[in-house]
Amino acid sequence: MPGHPALLRLLALAAGLFTQRLAAQEGSLQWALTLQGWSVSSPAVSPDGATIYVGVETRTAGRLVAVAADGSVRWSILRPDGISASPAVGADGTIYAGCYDGKLYAINPANGAIRWQYDAGSFIVSSPAIAADGTVYFGAGDGRLHAVDARGALRWTFQTGDWVESSPALGPDGTVYFGSRDRAFYAIAPDGREKWRFASAGAVTGSPALGADGTIYFGSADQRMYALFPDGRKRWDHFTNGDIQASPVLGADGAVYFAALDASFYALEPDSGALRWRVPLNTNSVSTAAVRSDGAVVVGGDDGIVRALNPADGSVRWLFDTRKAVPDDTIDSSPLLAPDGSVYFSSLDGRLYKLRGNGLGLSEVSNWPAFRGDARRSGRSLFGAGLGRLLNLSVRAPVGARETLITGFVVQGAAAKAYLVRGVGPGLEGFGVVGYMPDPRLDLYAGATRIGGNDNWEDAPPGLSVSDTAAAVGAFPLLPGSRDAAIVVALSPGAYSAHLRAVDDAGGVTLFEAYDAIGGDPISRFINLSLRGRAGEGDSTLISGVVVGGTGLVNLLLRAVGPGLRLFGVDGVLERPRISFYNGATLVKTNEGWSGVPNAADLAGAARASGAFPLGAGSADAALTVVVPPGPYTIHVAGVDGVAGEVLTEVYVLR
Repeated sequence: MPGHPALLRLLALAAGLFTQRLAAQEGSLQWALTLQGWSVSSPAVSPDGATIYVGVETRTAGRLVAVAADGSVRWSILRPDGISASPAVGADGTIYAGCYDGKLYAINPANGAIRWQYDAGSFIVSSPAIAADGTVYFGAGDGRLHAVDARGALRWTFQTGDWVESSPALGPDGTVYFGSRDRAFYAIAPDGREKWRFASAGAVTGSPALGADGTIYFGSADQRMYALFPDGRKRWDHFTNGDIQASPVLGADGAVYFAALDASFYALEPDSGALRWRVPLNTNSVSTAAVRSDGAVVVGGDDGIVRALNPADGSVRWLFDTRKAVPDDTIDSSPLLAPDGSVYFSSLDGRLYKLRGNGLGLSEVSNWPAFRGDARRSGRSLFGAGLGRLLNLSVRAPVGARETLITGFVVQGAAAKAYLVRGVGPGLEGFGVVGYMPDPRLDLYAGATRIGGNDNWEDAPPGLSVSDTAAAVGAFPLLPGSRDAAIVVALSPGAYSAHLRAVDDAGGVTLFEAYDAIGGDPISRFINLSLRGRAGEGDSTLISGVVVGGTGLVNLLLRAVGPGLRLFGVDGVLERPRISFYNGATLVKTNEGWSGVPNAADLAGAARASGAFPLGAGSADAALTVVVPPGPYTIHVAGVDGVAGEVLTEVYVLR
């Protein structure tokens, strides 16, 4: 009967057991498919996440198998020799796979039909990398790196001193990075010219990982993990006690994860190579790890066990032992974290396994969270300072009488470059804004040092023209005779703040803007914008804008910090901020309470990687990450439940 104590206890017990079963499901077996052969191939996933592709070897032949998420075989194609290289999947779904028969195959995802094949003349165990223009790069047993166009025609080859097992990785500028058994690591331009080579003391068989800042990481048989600058100079190396055949992967904060043949798994600091932690696996491993968006690091071992390690200390979160089915077989395959969170891997026991995940896929913040960079194994870095950039940062806000609006921004680069900075009051009248600040004054600071300023824009100091620069960057023109403030100033890399106040202390609505003037150092760019102001709901929503330019994607970390401001002595904070990111009128993403989301580890890692101060665990501060193409966007910060207060809005460029 309803409300009966015994019944309620029974229901509570059942709910508890069900919750325990749900918690125990992560890392448990969903299915295992017999492949009729053995596999060292790392699975790849189709663009829609619905199909898994894996290579298979037998004593007399090889196969590429397409498997549905329920474990059923969609199709399987037979080849004259084994396929140990991991397949790669193009943006259009085409599968590229190298074979021991010396051929690279381009395969139709619908039915497994071969669209074309390219004969390299020697065995292929190097997984292909797929460039944005469709060019496919891979190494072969002839000691060459091969470049083949999207139709299967040879573009060029590059000769090394030994066979190339290393799978190439493509930088954002198209540079091809790979190693060879000749003990060298190479950087090759997209046209086949050698840019540089780096000598190690051992064969380089693994694939490199590419950092967001351009750092290249790779391991060698000389027992060292190397980090190189983009120009080939050594940044650091870290000595282990074993050959490194597994490829490194990167955490959300840039941590370098890899297994070595000293039966250990390592986590290194990205900037220095210092040891963050090292844990014994009690087995060797050539499996490349995968980093999940909650920070878990999943890796296979020669003992037939897949482990999920905690990013903080390497302790085991969960493990799955394949030896319960077939004793004493190894896992060379690198785990695939599918978009739905499922974990796939193959084994020398002849099976493709699917384990239950927790609904989370690869880290969305890390530049290289998995073997070949992503779940499609494309081998390509999607982000880079030379591709996408912030062109404009702006915020419109009311400024009280005798108050100052303070905004901060950070410039990154190698040399000083021109930026346009404006404080607009009267210029807002043309947009229907009432109560605008009649006479704003703008002062620019580097730390506590004032480096420039302006009261009326036509009285700007000699140098680059304010009006010409505004026209060049697409800013709306300021009217002749208006008392808006503006200045064009050369800024070296560093942190700056702009102070905007009314000359007559009257206050009013004002618009702060900072524009990248584009010319000069091409690497120089905005990487951070911050604004502290009062926000509530409705008309009290604090709105800022960013314009993304360039030719590629930009990964942004956005934060609305309310409770976190108490650490800095701020009173009257916004207790529960909500941050929302818009493309025009379309809501892209929103968050309330950063630590309550499943990918909180990604958000914490993004903060560490960008240099942002950490948010308290369990705090009601808001944060989210977005990957966006060029275009204009707005950021809305509001109070939940109509409550208002002080809040810090922050935008960080992660890529």
